[in-house]
Amino acid sequence: MKRSFQSADFDRLAYFWNGFAPEKYWIDGEQLRLNTVDSPAFDWGASCILEGDGEILGFVSVKKAASKLYKGPDKDVAHLSMIAYCESQYGVDLMAEVKRLLANRGCTRLQFGQDTRHFFPGCPTDFHALTSFLTVEGFLAGGEAVDLERDMTDYVNAYPVPDGDEMRVVEQADLPALNEFFDREFPGRWKYDTSKKVEIEGPRCVYGLFIGGRLEGFALIQDSSNKAPIGGAVWHKSLGKNWGALGAIGVAKHLRGRGSGIALLASALEEQKARGVERCIIDWTGLIDFYGKVGFVPTRRYTSMSLSLGD
Repeated sequence: MKRSFQSADFDRLAYFWNGFAPEKYWIDGEQLRLNTVDSPAFDWGASCILEGDGEILGFVSVKKAASKLYKGPDKDVAHLSMIAYCESQYGVDLMAEVKRLLANRGCTRLQFGQDTRHFFPGCPTDFHALTSFLTVEGFLAGGEAVDLERDMTDYVNAYPVPDGDEMRVVEQADLPALNEFFDREFPGRWKYDTSKKVEIEGPRCVYGLFIGGRLEGFALIQDSSNKAPIGGAVWHKSLGKNWGALGAIGVAKHLRGRGSGIALLASALEEQKARGVERCIIDWTGLIDFYGKVGFVPTRRYTSMSLSLGD
């Protein structure tokens, strides 16, 4: 029997997921709720839970394109945010229904992960059962991305702040400047994700670069006090009690190449350490060498996978 997520028991679903996925991708029920039905892109019609004799047999979470939320996404691309099953045939049945519904709506492509409030930037390379399943279902592999982590207990900031730069936590009075900065430099997903995060957590989740009183760079920072972890912070069960996450991070185009970016990163990590963060993650990136300068190393690798629905 298939049923809606409307009355889902997210603790049960998380327990089911944790029996399906490798340990480093385990989650709790609250995180599952936040990343499914709490997302404005959640597709209630294409997502469902499969049950038999009162037991969960599988579930699938699908999200619509975020084209109505921020600039950039293709409106005809849907996202398979996660799928779990106790037997492969149940997964096949779930996927068949998803494919049919999306194709009938005119969707042209189904992307694994990369959704608004995502868990995955691609299929984890060490999640072999899922990789094989998606391949059999017709998904094709694309580019790669990584999550990076480091132990913060021995972190020391080795990058001085360039003359004229000011690095500090963003305050309530800075929010108009933050909005102006995003409109000027990063008007798409980074603006949307950070703005929504500030609505929930307050402005202290953003670390800013200021020059002459103007905001010219930002870093989104998270720690265990946060109510709604996003990005790499969804893996906080793996990171441990005093977890932290950094990113997205970016500086104004005209400042790139002068050392402001690495100084912002290093200073934001110093703030993280002051907040008691012991293990920090930076997710969904290909900049291994850049983040390696401050001690981060890859801990998860992902391959982009997508399925054409045009046929």
